[in-house]
Amino acid sequence: MAASAHVSRIRCLYKRLLVLHRFLPIHLRALGDQYVKEEFRRHKSAAPEEVESFLTEWEVRPDCWIRNL
Repeated sequence: MAASAHVSRIRCLYKRLLVLHRFLPIHLRALGDQYVKEEFRRHKSAAPEEVESFLTEWEVRPDCWIRNL
């Protein structure tokens, strides 16, 4: 995957997760935002294989949340 497409995919997913958190109660939103930010920071320097696995897992979560809203 090209570097710019990779960065764009990560950025879109990150923003999507934070937008979905707006529908949570305030205390859960703060907790969720903090968790997402820490997870994405931790994987900034991960190997490409790990990043792909990380993105795949995180892309499934918003779809599950949307179905439950």
